Amino acid sequence: MVIGIGTDMFEVKRMKDRLKNQPSFSEGIYTIHEIEYCEQFKNKAEHYAARYAAKEAFLKAIGTGWRNGITFKDIEIINDNLGKPEIKLHGKAKEVCGQLNAHNILVTLSHTKELAIAFVIINNKQT
Repeated sequence: MVIGIGTDMFEVKRMKDRLKNQPSFSEGIYTIHEIEYCEQFKNKAEHYAARYAAKEAFLKAIGTGWRNGITFKDIEIINDNLGKPEIKLHGKAKEVCGQLNAHNILVTLSHTKELAIAFVIINNKQT
C-alpha cells in the first residue's frame, strides 16, 4: 500500500552557483559517498541537483517535511551496481520511516543541462 509520493525539481544553474559561491555547501547537504559520486562527472551540478531534488521529494512522500529533526544527510541517494538510484536512510529519517512501517522506497532521477527532477514512492509492507 502506498504511504506517500513526492516529486521535486531543482535548477542546475542554481546548484552550479551554490557549489561555486558556497564551497562548504556540499559537505552540509551530501554524504561523502554522494560527493564522491557527483564529483566524478564533468557535469557534476546536474548530479548534485538530482540528488537534492530526491531528498526534497522523499520528505514530501513521508509527509513531514523537515520536521522531526531530519537532516539532508539522513537521506542518502546511492546507486546499485547497475546504476539504479536508491534511497538509503540514516538517523531520524530512518526512525520516521520505521514509525510509518515503510518497507519499500522507490526513487527515479532525471536531469538535463537546465533542470533536475526526482520522484519518490514509499510503500508499506501491505503492498
